[in-house]
Amino acid sequence: MSATNGVLAEGIYHITFDWPVFFSQLFAFGVIVYFLMWAFRKWMTPLMKKSQDVIAQQLEESKLASSRLAEAKQAYDNALAEAQRELERMRQDAQEDAVLIVAQMREVAAAEVARVRRQGRDQIVLFRKQVIRDLQAGLTATVLAQTEAKVRDQADSPQVRADSIERFLEDLETVANTPSIVRRRTQSQWN
Repeated sequence: MSATNGVLAEGIYHITFDWPVFFSQLFAFGVIVYFLMWAFRKWMTPLMKKSQDVIAQQLEESKLASSRLAEAKQAYDNALAEAQRELERMRQDAQEDAVLIVAQMREVAAAEVARVRRQGRDQIVLFRKQVIRDLQAGLTATVLAQTEAKVRDQADSPQVRADSIERFLEDLETVANTPSIVRRRTQSQWN
């Protein structure tokens, strides 16, 4: 292999090295690579830049959404804590109201019990008075009936009539024979 004639391999392949062709092909390869780089920069770089901008924007939106999510979570936690405090306050108010209502109901019930007792006592007193009046009226009627029956029995007997007339006549005699003071006393006995 001699470097002067440019043959690299002899035989069936017979490869030779031609410097002008090599440089022309190298130049053509450089032009093609340059064109591809230029085309890549011209058409692909804006697309990549656009994609990178979209990705950067999405990252920014993601960070913003993440911060909004954190704020929303904080607001939710605050609202939940406030709701818990409000619920506890409402529960406490309801319990205080229930205690107050129970106390008022007890007072009303005690007043009602006192009123019913007082009314019951008044009715018992009225009923007692009515029973006493009825018993007195019945007793009086019975006593009068019994007395009337006894007086009739006694007055119907001839001996009692005679005694009664005798006594009356004696009283008249006494009145006629006594001074005026005794007469007044005797007359008052007849009345």
